[in-house]
Amino acid sequence: MTKVTTDVVRHRLDNNEQITIVDARSGHAWDEAETKAGGAVRIPPDEAEEHIADVSRDDYIVIYCT
Repeated sequence: MTKVTTDVVRHRLDNNEQITIVDARSGHAWDEAETKAGGAVRIPPDEAEEHIADVSRDDYIVIYCT
């Protein structure tokens, strides 16, 4: 796993690369958040195993957590 900056993600989006953003914040962090990534796949950490197949392995995957 590699940390990426928002600049890297923006560059990939600007180049029309297939990106899947996974929002992996806990339920509490999600509820308290002022900002949520539009179009992100929501997979809480305690549900990762049952939903990991929902994420395309062909895409550049960005996992967002706090």
